[in-house]
Amino acid sequence: MDFCNRESIPSERELAQRYNCTRTTIRAALSLLEAQSKLSRCKRKRKVICRLENFFRKIVMFVEKESLKDPNFMDFVAGCMHQASEENFVITVQIVDELLSVECFFYEMFSADKVAYLIACDVNDDILKMLDNSGKPCVIMGCRIFKNNYTPKHCFEYYIAQNERNAMVLDKLLAMGHRKILTVNCEAYENVARQLYSKYNASFDDFSSINIHWSIASATKLLYAQSAEIARQARNYTALWIPFGNVVSFGIYAALVREGIKIPEELSVVTSSGRNEWFVSHFKISTVFSSAWDEGVGCVKEISRQLCNGEVVSGIHFTEYYFIDYGTLLPPNEKY
Repeated sequence: MDFCNRESIPSERELAQRYNCTRTTIRAALSLLEAQSKLSRCKRKRKVICRLENFFRKIVMFVEKESLKDPNFMDFVAGCMHQASEENFVITVQIVDELLSVECFFYEMFSADKVAYLIACDVNDDILKMLDNSGKPCVIMGCRIFKNNYTPKHCFEYYIAQNERNAMVLDKLLAMGHRKILTVNCEAYENVARQLYSKYNASFDDFSSINIHWSIASATKLLYAQSAEIARQARNYTALWIPFGNVVSFGIYAALVREGIKIPEELSVVTSSGRNEWFVSHFKISTVFSSAWDEGVGCVKEISRQLCNGEVVSGIHFTEYYFIDYGTLLPPNEKY
């Protein structure tokens, strides 16, 4: 909406200063707009010929192609679409291969009918700076700002707080009397575990984490070898925490059964799920879930709030996690 009803746009130099980039980048972006008949050149000046007669609230959402293979991510997209329809927004989804490119972003930035951005893919410092200077509401999905050297002042982030989730599960297990706890892919949160073991005056030597390597693509098939290794190690523990759900977690559960481990008599198992409805009710295990749908709804609500208030602000919203305990978390010597 920056220049939607103006006869001409600022000079390349002014645009470069406004969006904190080089004139070469501006020139490339404007050439793309000319190719799409968004601009016309008149006496060495570019003139806006695309007018917005009827104003609609429109959001452009950037998503990574690989993420579309993740059902949980699609639940997030569905939540965005649902809330957009409730608040009379139109969402345009732009799919990027990996990192959002400057050219792709500039094309959308100068399209007159875009009033807000929802970023659900990785971005670099240059993109963050341009978002910060765009003057439009921007909500960034996931832990993306903190990976960069540049911290924008006008970008709102929806952040999945993994530390909180892991701390909640470990605290629950320790409070129930577990000490020998095995986790999957939790080495990065070792300090959280140390603090909790100290809280319960327990030996941290009883805690362990095993790493498995998987991607969205590999999650569509069971990881037999790695699941079998987890099952073998689990014999030495009383509780197992798997911080992800769906196919991979149930592949591990199947490996535990094949190993002959009795659940929950010999081993308490906790898995994660993207949404409560997605959790296949299995009363031998407990689960932690967060709603990706609600997260998508919240992102659009934040954009709407900023537009209504007439201000572009920064901030962080931490995803809330819920714990469902089916009464299966007692250590072996206290069960039944």
